[in-house]
Amino acid sequence: MLNSVIAKVKKTNKESLSTVVKKNAFYSLLLKVLSVLLSFWSIRVAFEFTGSQQIYGLWLTILSVISWLGLLNGGLGNGLRNKLSRAIATNNIENAKIYVSTSYVIISVIATTCCLIFTIATLFIDWRHIFNANYVSKEEFLLLFLIVVVSYLLQLILMTLNAICFAYNQSSLPSLFTLVSNFLYVICLYVLKLFNFKGILILGFVYSVTILVVLILANLYLFSSKYQQIKPEFKYFNKLYINELMGNGIKFFLLEISAVIIFTTDTMVITNVVGSKEVAVYQLVMKLFSVFTIIASTVMVPLWSAYTHAYSKGDVIWIRKTMNKILLMLIPFVIGVIIFSFFVNPILRIWIGNGIIASNLLIFVIAIYIIINVWSNIFAYLLNGINKVNGQLIAVGIGAILNIPFSIYFAKDLGFGTVGVVLGTILCLAPFALVGPIISFKKMKELESYNSSIKHQNSV
Repeated sequence: MLNSVIAKVKKTNKESLSTVVKKNAFYSLLLKVLSVLLSFWSIRVAFEFTGSQQIYGLWLTILSVISWLGLLNGGLGNGLRNKLSRAIATNNIENAKIYVSTSYVIISVIATTCCLIFTIATLFIDWRHIFNANYVSKEEFLLLFLIVVVSYLLQLILMTLNAICFAYNQSSLPSLFTLVSNFLYVICLYVLKLFNFKGILILGFVYSVTILVVLILANLYLFSSKYQQIKPEFKYFNKLYINELMGNGIKFFLLEISAVIIFTTDTMVITNVVGSKEVAVYQLVMKLFSVFTIIASTVMVPLWSAYTHAYSKGDVIWIRKTMNKILLMLIPFVIGVIIFSFFVNPILRIWIGNGIIASNLLIFVIAIYIIINVWSNIFAYLLNGINKVNGQLIAVGIGAILNIPFSIYFAKDLGFGTVGVVLGTILCLAPFALVGPIISFKKMKELESYNSSIKHQNSV
């Protein structure tokens, strides 16, 4: 089976993976730089739009919690990405169309069901208590949360398009969607602010609608042009393909749950242990350091599908050379993070004003967190791309189980506050940071051995 796949891939591979990755990395970097500039502007406008550090901290916490809804696709997006990537590599358009159609139908059913459940639950739950937000009226918070959640569930369906873009090695397109939605969001907020419209409810509405509009237009345009051959149609839905999509999709789902617990629960812990005002400080410092994670992801995101293609054709030489280049690039990256740490507070004063100052210790631990996170992702993208996620799942799962207890213990019991929350997260990243490289190089060695045995058999 693997030999037939390799043969087909070699025939259809017209452009080198290195060239594709470089193109995508360049365009993604350009788009993400523009998106970062827009996001910094949008944060300043949104901060002023909400009227207080406490309300803005609440908004950031809501966004963090809403991101958990991304888990509802059950890892289907990543399963689709890998299966579709292989179907494209072997020029199997019929299978590609079935994968896409089946994925859209399943995610639509999940999102619709969850929307109904959430709407009913809202009749009985005062969501303010979960967010420690009794300073906001019940009616305003209910409407805000309803708008944001329903909007995100719709986005969940439409964001299936991102997996398709990645499978086609066109990772710059999702960056373009983000850029356009950020632009619309900033312009709308700025115009509304000029007319003295303010408040977290309007902010939430504008944020939700701008993203939805861009995703709807992107789906309509791409499925009538570039991706017309694989346009989702209900008649191509095939329940027999669900297990195929969800096979490793389940593993990706568990990885996503673990990642959500490790990376996005910090704001909820800070809100309930330290206070929502401190969420604003934490998130603003994280936003500044996100420049480095964006740069890193610009390089690594195109590699996921490229690794899938390379592994499908047994090109371990390309995989190893690419991995070595990425590891060398990590050296200037670490130096850059360390130097940048000294400029965080001056940038905050220029960006937000004198009202927010981060402690040197918080800046230091967030810098360490960023470095460890990027180091881990170097190996995670390889293992995800080649569908070898068992070891990663165990290591990240252990971190996820320990994350919240560690964060609360360091923040509350030891009195470290926000710094303690970040320390807890760093410790939970450690298992995969240690075993990730070992697993990755082991898998490359196994592929080399397999290739050698195939060559030996062919020579005989």
